[in-house]
Amino acid sequence: MLIKIKRRFLKFRKLLNFDFFIFFKGLKKVDLLIYDDVFPHPVSGFRHEEFSVLLSGFKKSKIILSSKSYPLLKTPISDNKKHVQGLIRTNKKFKRKIVFRTGLININAKLFYCIFINNIYENIEWLEKYKIPFVFTLYPGGGFEMNDVESDFKLRKVFNSEMFRQVIVTQKVTEDYLIKNNFCVAHKIIYVFGGVVPQISLNTGIALKKYYPNKETFDIVFCAAKYMPKGLDKGYDIFVELAHNLIKKYDFVLFHVVGGFDKEEIDVSLLGNKIAFYGYQKFEDLAAIYKKMDVIVSPNKPFLYGKGAFDGFPLGTVIEAVLNGVVAIVTDELNQNTVFENEKEIMIINSDVASIEEMIISFIQNPEKLIAISKNGRKKFLEIYSNDYQMNPRIKLLRDEIEKNKK
Repeated sequence: MLIKIKRRFLKFRKLLNFDFFIFFKGLKKVDLLIYDDVFPHPVSGFRHEEFSVLLSGFKKSKIILSSKSYPLLKTPISDNKKHVQGLIRTNKKFKRKIVFRTGLININAKLFYCIFINNIYENIEWLEKYKIPFVFTLYPGGGFEMNDVESDFKLRKVFNSEMFRQVIVTQKVTEDYLIKNNFCVAHKIIYVFGGVVPQISLNTGIALKKYYPNKETFDIVFCAAKYMPKGLDKGYDIFVELAHNLIKKYDFVLFHVVGGFDKEEIDVSLLGNKIAFYGYQKFEDLAAIYKKMDVIVSPNKPFLYGKGAFDGFPLGTVIEAVLNGVVAIVTDELNQNTVFENEKEIMIINSDVASIEEMIISFIQNPEKLIAISKNGRKKFLEIYSNDYQMNPRIKLLRDEIEKNKK
């Protein structure tokens, strides 16, 4: 009977051409219910890894998909179904675990999970209405800005919910902010530095990778999404200025830009063929680009995109680069680094052109230093971004909470 009602509802919705959904608590209950507004978009590798591991690891699990954030990635919402089909081709068992946020949706679950404050806030009312406990990961971004009125309101609403159980944070500054401002008690915060990374990235072979001067060029890459003009928050303006300075000194240095920037963003006409633009790339295609690079420059700055907006440390694009043998030159104005040894595994600099230029020149003059940091960095990143380090604590937390809600 329920199936017939659902079919009629979907047919009616299609005829009226509007997007509408109703959550209800049906008889069939899953252990873990996940929600996301981007998965399985191919540019979001960390989502692909995290949710795929969870859906595989929890037999009774499903994920509700909303593609409302696709436009932020300059992707038509209609591409979501194509991406889902691609996911199912490689993971056939997921077919019955995927639910589109449309029509009638059974949300009966022992535990709900999602990432980012915006996503949990969006679902808080029905979680409370149907008495479903939840855990979420508070990554930087996704609506989370420190000392921002709207963000703080959402945090207060979520953490004061009687259905809130635990929160995972990936940056020490996030943990400190929650505790200092009395949003959440310390024992309900789980700190797991960094973030989830596609494990295929850890298996990248770099045995044949060449570094300057064993190749004719010294290659510098910048990789980031665009959220504001000139990419000021990501330091794209600094990267372009750096390029203009270095081409006056070296004719063998080349510059590469991956992500949401093109030659029109900032005038690069004087760089000529010394700079190349690749646009947004699928995470699995980044290795082919990074294997040609010597260093990645990430001079991102906090509090520019929004009053309290900040990035995680390091950026996901930087992680991917280091795993492919690229040396990371990054900023850390909020002192978020708690695991990497500076100048041995990673290079932390001020977000100004002069300090970055000085470091690049030192690598050109001492390439053996470049190779040593590349090897040390990759070894450490392989440890920190393994699923043993990243996913196992998440899985344990979710299993423990599900166990508490057996009934």
